[in-house]
Amino acid sequence: MSQSQELKKLKGYRHLMINTIRIITGTIVILAFAGISGCAETSLAEATGKGHIRGINSIVTAPELVFLIEERAIGTADYKGAAGFAEYDDLTYNFNFDVFLPGATTASRLATQTIDVVADTDYTVVIAGTVANPTIISWEAAERVFEATETVFEADFTHLSPALGEVDIYFAAAGTLPVAGNATTSLNYGERVPHLEFSTGNFELIITPKDDDNPANYIFQSRTISSTPATRVTFAIFDADPSITADVSVNLINAAGGSASLPDATKPAQFRLFHAAFGTGSVDAFLDSDFGNVVFSNTPYGEVSSYSDIESVSKVFTLTDAGNSGATVHEANISIGANSRRTIIFGGEPGALAYRELTSDGRSLETHPIVRITNMATNAALVNAYMLPPGTVITEETLPQIAGFPTFADTDFFGLNAGMYEVTITPFGEITPISTPVTIDIANGDVVDIAVLDTVDPALVDLEIFDSTLP
Repeated sequence: MSQSQELKKLKGYRHLMINTIRIITGTIVILAFAGISGCAETSLAEATGKGHIRGINSIVTAPELVFLIEERAIGTADYKGAAGFAEYDDLTYNFNFDVFLPGATTASRLATQTIDVVADTDYTVVIAGTVANPTIISWEAAERVFEATETVFEADFTHLSPALGEVDIYFAAAGTLPVAGNATTSLNYGERVPHLEFSTGNFELIITPKDDDNPANYIFQSRTISSTPATRVTFAIFDADPSITADVSVNLINAAGGSASLPDATKPAQFRLFHAAFGTGSVDAFLDSDFGNVVFSNTPYGEVSSYSDIESVSKVFTLTDAGNSGATVHEANISIGANSRRTIIFGGEPGALAYRELTSDGRSLETHPIVRITNMATNAALVNAYMLPPGTVITEETLPQIAGFPTFADTDFFGLNAGMYEVTITPFGEITPISTPVTIDIANGDVVDIAVLDTVDPALVDLEIFDSTLP
């Protein structure tokens, strides 16, 4: 295989520069080696078939990682995510997990697993532990080729939650109550039970402490899962993270690399209200026109409420003048995913009010702090955000952290190096600040949410830190 050049894209952190996407171009010299798909011949070995490989990121404090075969990216995997299955010749490879850190132009290697790929075999490589001290959990399974007429499916189960002890897993027809000693499988951290075959139908997955079938002690109970015939899926248990209200996260990972959290039927979703509508007074909030039960009471402009449980995915959400449930300020449907956390931002000018749903998914990372900025200022329709050392003067040559994001848009969480920063807002295409700089001192693991808000002076905006892990 001849030497070639490849473009490496820094897409391991889509939150680094949301609107200013930087593509880092580097020259990678790839020495000839056996087995990269597409090489016709090799003097080292000759392929006789193909196997499949995927990587899973199970480190709750890790950012999005790149999964590679040798030095070629297979895909990216955020926490609880998977990259692959990808098909490769039955030769020997190093499979790697890399991370792009803030400000870095090259990736850092976290872990490597060498695999002698055997034809018609599926391989899974899981990065576990911590970023500072990663470990590898791996397994293999003979490939299953289903006939088109088959009505069965296969599922395997794996325990990737270091915070959770030994558990029993019950996977049975919906409505089946667990009975101690009759579990589908029992698992400790790092273990997996190979694929089991099931007839298609509707199932529930219930996790209990080992040998404990008391419903009051259930760790997790899924909603009804409708199976798909002639497929293979993995049920993986992970540590919970701030994006869900369940005690653990159970993800269904399919053969195409999709990974989706299963809602816990016993845990409601949660939401809160952030009042960002300048010119509108304090409000009370109600669900489904139940004006006898106030959800959020007397929330003023610029403040955020505490979280409240919400049972249904979709509700009519009504805001009224504080203390007067008959004076509707704004009303619209909101949709909140099961087990998720959301911030409902109420914004806009009087006469043009609206809701903006913001996912509460900031997760503490051991590698760096993360920040998100949401523009709710109607008087600053398109702005730049600067994150600079205190006292830095913005000039024409100064690059903004985020360039040109509009009202009702957010930057998503992006990574920075730990340190002290001044957050400053300017109009897009201009360098004159329209906000008083806000200084933040952030360390690895910190999560900061900042809103851009209107002020009494239409030429100026305020910066409000409405949620953070800062002391």
